[in-house]
Amino acid sequence: MRTAPNPDSNAAPRHTPTPGRTTVNRTPAKAAATLAALATLVLAGCGGDASDAPAAGGERRVAFLAPSTSLRALAYDYPNFAVRLQERCGDCVVDLHTAADQAEQNRQGERALADGAEALVVVAADGAEAASLLRSADAAGVPVVAYDRLVKDAPLDYYVSFDGGAVGEIGARAILDAVGERAGQGAVVMLQGDPADNNAGLFAAGAHSVLDGEVEIAADRSVAGWSAEQAEVEMAAALRELGGRELLGVYTSYDGLAAGALEALTAAGYGGVPITGQDAEVAALQRILAGTQTMTVFKDLPAQARTTADLVADVLAGEEPATTTTTDNGDGAVPTVLLQPEAVTRADIRSKVLDSGYTTAEALCAGAASALCQEAGITG
Repeated sequence: MRTAPNPDSNAAPRHTPTPGRTTVNRTPAKAAATLAALATLVLAGCGGDASDAPAAGGERRVAFLAPSTSLRALAYDYPNFAVRLQERCGDCVVDLHTAADQAEQNRQGERALADGAEALVVVAADGAEAASLLRSADAAGVPVVAYDRLVKDAPLDYYVSFDGGAVGEIGARAILDAVGERAGQGAVVMLQGDPADNNAGLFAAGAHSVLDGEVEIAADRSVAGWSAEQAEVEMAAALRELGGRELLGVYTSYDGLAAGALEALTAAGYGGVPITGQDAEVAALQRILAGTQTMTVFKDLPAQARTTADLVADVLAGEEPATTTTTDNGDGAVPTVLLQPEAVTRADIRSKVLDSGYTTAEALCAGAASALCQEAGITG
């Protein structure tokens, strides 16, 4: 494993933010108060030249690289990471780089290394194609944390994610619970995530470990880019594969896929079909309140971001960070932190999602969802 950069080394020279980068340089006292505004800023600036004023010289730069299409990375992961790292490392500056694809992300990472970044946190757009960036970081002696998505077959220092197998198991159990004694009377459809994302395979394996042999699977389709629009297309195709069998349920590994699947189900005249998701997005929670989505797998994303910031702060300070296990990425055993997901149903929304601060009752209950919240006993 590489050693951490020398805390006394010279910082990177001051430079102007490039398109796709947001620079954060706030004092710890102000950091928590600006978190919500920061999330709004990066979402508004996604993919463009959205940046705070460049920070003064003498900082220690950390690059956070994420796909421009990842709303969770922009709304939860990066803002919480930046705030926590500022609390732990007062002279650290976090540069957010958003990319449309892995080739662009690799170029952004190479630029960050050239500009003197002392650590990279990478939410890979493609876990295989990101390997070249990790090799460059390794040659430069810069530690890399694979955030949420594993990068394979390349030197990697740390990996922080949720237990992907458990995510799939939780969603699959929800389908079996909903199907109950009707398991032999029809079939289920499975919509998996983007094959380029290592997590999609973990979710799928976990789900199959529960469903295989318990219920017939009529179709098992992957959805490129985790796209809701493509999920609608795949769901429509899967319905044609039922061959007259009753549709017992739809397992999906992401709330956006559930949204697309529901569009196809509605267009085909289906209603009341059990359907799962993941990420506890506000729209999904509203669907759960309305009864059109059965459940979602909740992952405490702010906790994941803070855990990663603590790990990076320890590494930059020359300390050994705490990890929970190791993961074989094809290049060796990578020190890993795996967090545990939870199932969220209508009865759990307040206790698990709202009480954790993941989202607010005001956001959940806005507009037409106000009546649904009142029915569920959820108020601001």
